[in-house]
Amino acid sequence: MAKIRFLLIPAILFFYGFINSYSQEIQPNVSVNMDMLPVEDRIDVQTLQQDVTRYLSTQRFTGKDWVGPRITVDISITLLSRSNKRYNAILTVMSRRLLDGPERGKSVLFRTLDKLWQFNYSPNSSISFQSLRFDEFSTLIDFYMAIVIGMDLDTYGELDGTRMFSLAKDLCRLGASNGAAGYQNVPEPGEPSRIALATELTDLRYEEFRKLIFAYHVDGMDSLSVNRKNGLTQLENVIAQMADFKRKKVTSRSILMQAFFDAKYQELADLFRGYEPDQVFKNLMFLDVSNTTIYEQARDGR
Repeated sequence: MAKIRFLLIPAILFFYGFINSYSQEIQPNVSVNMDMLPVEDRIDVQTLQQDVTRYLSTQRFTGKDWVGPRITVDISITLLSRSNKRYNAILTVMSRRLLDGPERGKSVLFRTLDKLWQFNYSPNSSISFQSLRFDEFSTLIDFYMAIVIGMDLDTYGELDGTRMFSLAKDLCRLGASNGAAGYQNVPEPGEPSRIALATELTDLRYEEFRKLIFAYHVDGMDSLSVNRKNGLTQLENVIAQMADFKRKKVTSRSILMQAFFDAKYQELADLFRGYEPDQVFKNLMFLDVSNTTIYEQARDGR
């Protein structure tokens, strides 16, 4: 059974947040950039933004009513080129997790940029979710929505996102069986890919790290507005445990860990700016080498 730490959530906010039931999970903010297309190539995608917004606002990915606040997800589709009614595009996805506490802020939970997307599209297309049928347009969106929902669930109950991560992995393999660009059945060690992320999220070896992501949000972020000093102490402890996990359990580049810090590095830098002692910065620079400069500036109060 998932472990949920109720005591850190004020009773009124807990009651308010969890009695609300919605038909589906996603609150989408969709944008479409056509600037790189000639004017004549934009006609068939004029309704793309509305079509995707309508789909994500009505589809239930978990198959049941969603309890709690919808997940805010920013989705940006950049159309790069068109050839014989076939588009090349970049998909950017960013989700935020609502924080408990008086201020009810939001914390970036997932952020990705996917450059391998090719599809045909017709005006006013009817998009539907089919877990057993590959669609070159909708399957990639479905894959990332499964990741987003699973990550959100993981921050409210330990390992609660497992079923959604398994769905994401199945969708990735479905794309691979159809020979679509960007889909694989097996990840290349240390190489970022859709299947690598889904594989680590369903790997028993990474369950400890997923539990630390839960602690990061429930013990740390959710308590900041109630007791900032205690919240920062909890976050510092979680970061130390993450560093220990990497030191003892990770033998090559982790795609999941990098995805986590790609979403969190600016939040962490802002929270710990000028913080003493500086061990938290040493741990962060060990965990997230690519953002060392950001952490150094935060350590120095800049």
